[in-house]
Amino acid sequence: MAAETKEAAEEALNLVVVEYDELPAVFDAEEAVADGTPILHPDAPDYQAAGRRKPVPHLNLQAYASAHKGDPEMDRIFAAADLVVEDLFTGARQHQGFIEPHGCVVWIEPDGTVRVVSTNKSPFGLRQQLAKVTGLPPERIVVDSQFIGGDFGGKGTSIEEFACYYLAKATGRPIKAIMTYMDELQAGAPQHAATYWLRTAVSRDGHMLAHESRAYLNNGAYGGGRPNPETTVSGGLQCLDSYYVPNARLESFLVSTNLAPGGNMRAPGAAHRGLAGEAHVDHIARELGMDPLEFRLINAIRDGQSGLTGGPVHRPRAVEVLERLRHETAWGQRPLPPHRGRGIALRNRHVGEGRTELLYRLRPHGDIEVVTAAVDQGGGALTVIRRVAAAALSVDLERISVTYGNTSEARLDPGGVGGSRTTHVAGQAALRGAHTLKEKLEDLAAELMGWPSGQVRLEQDRFIASDGAGTSASFEEVAERVLRGGPIEVVGAYDAAEQHADDTGHQNFFAYMVEVDVDPATGRVQPTEVVLVVDVGTIINPIAHQGQLDGGFIFGYGQAATEELSHDDGRVTAPSLGEYKLPTTMDAPRLRTILLDPDPGPGPFGAKA
Repeated sequence: MAAETKEAAEEALNLVVVEYDELPAVFDAEEAVADGTPILHPDAPDYQAAGRRKPVPHLNLQAYASAHKGDPEMDRIFAAADLVVEDLFTGARQHQGFIEPHGCVVWIEPDGTVRVVSTNKSPFGLRQQLAKVTGLPPERIVVDSQFIGGDFGGKGTSIEEFACYYLAKATGRPIKAIMTYMDELQAGAPQHAATYWLRTAVSRDGHMLAHESRAYLNNGAYGGGRPNPETTVSGGLQCLDSYYVPNARLESFLVSTNLAPGGNMRAPGAAHRGLAGEAHVDHIARELGMDPLEFRLINAIRDGQSGLTGGPVHRPRAVEVLERLRHETAWGQRPLPPHRGRGIALRNRHVGEGRTELLYRLRPHGDIEVVTAAVDQGGGALTVIRRVAAAALSVDLERISVTYGNTSEARLDPGGVGGSRTTHVAGQAALRGAHTLKEKLEDLAAELMGWPSGQVRLEQDRFIASDGAGTSASFEEVAERVLRGGPIEVVGAYDAAEQHADDTGHQNFFAYMVEVDVDPATGRVQPTEVVLVVDVGTIINPIAHQGQLDGGFIFGYGQAATEELSHDDGRVTAPSLGEYKLPTTMDAPRLRTILLDPDPGPGPFGAKA
């Protein structure tokens, strides 16, 4: 419904009468892939909006993944094991809780150019999707996503932009669509619900021998809110990916049901599989009568061992993280008072990959502009680019400005921000662009200043000639002379797939200890102290880095303790933030963070993510 005002649109909606033919519904993901279940999308194999999907074993699946590692006859291992532990875990649907809801404005210029201002954090991705839907060439569509109002994974998809294009085309006028927060909670793209079944065989001395799991990820009625279904479904295989298990049989199902469509949320599904995996590990340790930290140390993945699905893991630091946690918390060295308990968890997060390009431009007065399509959704991406550029060029930080460019101004950035990729990918593009610009300016300085070719270096904001006489010139002086010959622009491009084809296993390991008080009368659990030990690479932006760690903890606390987007026969029953409890500072216990000594990663100057 389109109208001049919101009030007019609401009045018109009240005049619409819809008659529904009620069909059989399915809300449970495991039930949805059973025999005889109603098929929600019988034509799903022909859907092509985001590319034809891979074959799946059931029509109610949006994606499917499996992996087998080790002995093909795993049942024999389970039959002979000293202990077999089996668990079933469920995880709730949850909303990302970003500050501003989805919104967009779409209009068409007289020359036919389509302009879109959107909260989608992947402007080039949105441009490609709009081109595919409308049939327009991508270069006729300009997307501006500079301000997205928070993200946490939820702004990688678009909802109204497509309809708004057709309305703008029909009316010849700009069209604006802004969701309310009630819209977001009832019909946005929240994180899927999940069910995990885990079974693990272990020896009497505490070694995991074999593991099998099945994950059912309830992605709701449509898959369009999730731009990466294959990545999401493969995450369902990773409950025990911080540990070495020689034999594994794993399956994961991303399922269509009659709930509101699901989407990404901060490391999609990681909280669910983390809870399932770590609670399962605790259960095994209890059955063995072992200390949970000791059991984790026995099974933590080590250098040279393969990951749960058989792939490489580059320099895993799981043992270092656990040993440091033991030391920092004096684990097991003092009795706890009544009604107080401690828990630990060991997890990891990949260093994201992808490709991007940045444009460097020398400006008057010696300023250097770096143009990027990367939006800064709160993680400090633009500061990372700026610091890397200044350090690689060896110029004053104040000389560097990073500006956002829409899809007609910036170079290609197909992945957008997110997926723990920005520091690595954008940082490496910044590093390469800076090296290219520095080499070009040094050559031009030698030519224009009459210095020996190949013997000029840019260092600490000055051009210095290696002539033995200490001859040098300020950056401004050389830049002024260079620009007399015309504009100076270079491109910094980086593709992780090309640079690290044989080195794809970079991970950040981390471990928590949480101490809680339990009220014996009510059962209320109140965290009192939290210790976090983190494996890091070189930290480019210290303030934002710590902010990400602090925010990650409170985010996980909400997922574990306060947040659930419940429903009654498909109708969301938490339609506002009054019913959907996001944790606040008042809920947060004291958090102490310990960073391991940096271990070089694939990012600029050894950064990870």
